[in-house]
Amino acid sequence: LPISERLVREGVDLIIMDDGFQSARLTLDYALLVIDTRRGIGNGHLVPGGPVRAPLAEQMRQATAILKVGDGNAADAIIRTAARAAKPVFVASTKPRPLPGFAGKRVLAFAGIADPSKFHRTVESLGAEIVIERSFPDHHQFSEDELADMIEDAGKLDLLPVTTAKDAVRLSGLPGRAAELLWSSQVVEIDMVFDDPMAASAMIDAAFENCRMRRLLQK
Repeated sequence: LPISERLVREGVDLIIMDDGFQSARLTLDYALLVIDTRRGIGNGHLVPGGPVRAPLAEQMRQATAILKVGDGNAADAIIRTAARAAKPVFVASTKPRPLPGFAGKRVLAFAGIADPSKFHRTVESLGAEIVIERSFPDHHQFSEDELADMIEDAGKLDLLPVTTAKDAVRLSGLPGRAAELLWSSQVVEIDMVFDDPMAASAMIDAAFENCRMRRLLQK
């Protein structure tokens, strides 16, 4: 069974997922289009040629609301389009969790995410000095050679390996070099902070209401 059907059969009330616009089989009760205000839509091309996961016009058509993340202006054109379409626009920012004693550390920063430069800025905002950067594609599965190289490079220069929570999860539970690197690494975690503290609750409430109305119409 598809994972969504399995979850429903097991009694799940709410499914929150990433990249839902890419599946034409899903019925979306609430679709949130998230825009990074520094990166915007990059070159505007679909993956793998660019960062866009589904045609933007289709995403905008399906979107219930827009979430603007950050304080840049690269997403201004999309926000104006959303406003003209009467789509609600929420505003948020990412905040790194404090790491006592981290400021001043010399680090090897490694990440396999869509925008590694965002991670590097976060590490630097916490006061660390990035001596070596290792950037990998999003969802990258680290090879033993890559892991060994990072462990060796960090050891040679007495650097603290630093990575994202997403990459830490990918390394977790793996044997050998993955376990060794994860054990020695500092994981930088971030929180999404909404300008409106009630924004997340409003989204979830709207999703339940839209689901209720959809079911009534199907009867």
